[in-house]
Amino acid sequence: THAPALLGEIVRTTPAGTPFSLAIALAFVRNQGDAWSWTLDRLTRALEDLTVQTASVDLQTPQLADCIALAAEIGRRLGQMHQILAQPTDDPAFAPIRATAQDATRWCERAHGLLEAAFEALAARSDWQREEDTARAADVLHHRKDLLTITRRLAHAGEGSLMTRIHGDFHLGQVLVASGEAYIIDFEGEPARPLAERRAKSSPLRDAAGLLRSFDYVAATIVEGDSVSTAYVPEERRNEFIARFHIGVIRAFMSAYGTAVGGRRDPANRALLDLFLIEKAAYEIGYEAANRPMWLRVPLAGLSRLLHRVLRHHRSRHG
Repeated sequence: THAPALLGEIVRTTPAGTPFSLAIALAFVRNQGDAWSWTLDRLTRALEDLTVQTASVDLQTPQLADCIALAAEIGRRLGQMHQILAQPTDDPAFAPIRATAQDATRWCERAHGLLEAAFEALAARSDWQREEDTARAADVLHHRKDLLTITRRLAHAGEGSLMTRIHGDFHLGQVLVASGEAYIIDFEGEPARPLAERRAKSSPLRDAAGLLRSFDYVAATIVEGDSVSTAYVPEERRNEFIARFHIGVIRAFMSAYGTAVGGRRDPANRALLDLFLIEKAAYEIGYEAANRPMWLRVPLAGLSRLLHRVLRHHRSRHG
């Protein structure tokens, strides 16, 4: 897979014979920055062009085409990495396993904990600057029980699904762009979580969900940003541009990822992806409420979209 080559490591072995890696050396990859900065730069350039163009936004404009191509490249490389990690091995630390009922319960409890924190943060907020955000927050709180019920169903739909070692903290900032190719970096997982939890096996779709939420944030950075160079783009035109970017990169990423993992049509995949997207958006709401209140509207909009999509799907199946 595309990742910087391991050149060596410094290992300390305890008297009991347990090895601990103290440091590693990786090959240097000449690059044009991480995928977050690279994508943000391309989007800004494209918006600058919109200030002088009169034609409708076309996905084949160079900057948008570049972003969509990179999304497909990231999907392909992530899928290839997941395929490698799914191979049988005698090493118990890397041998794939199947999710048990206990794993599904753990996923459910984690999602519910983050959702409850998100509900509390939304209920405490009363100074929304936009009416649409006030309505979204009220709507999410109104569907509180629905979200908890649906996430429980989504989690238990994953029983028997594949669990492997995963990246664990995957987003656009964890990808280097090198001449149009994607190199995956930083495999230590979420730094705030215990080491044992970061090394634990989980669904590969958790990585995919992290990347999809990252696309939401890079789009929001453009919409919410105050760049002078894009200030003269009419709001309607800018929103059309961002919507087309968002649709294009998600489709490209998911299509390439699906092909790379062998086109597996496991019914649990859609359920687990939705579960981890909801969990991630709930986490983001709690984080933004505590650290960047002005950005709270971004994960709120994401959770609102997810809520209504999964509700429609649930009602179409269960009446």
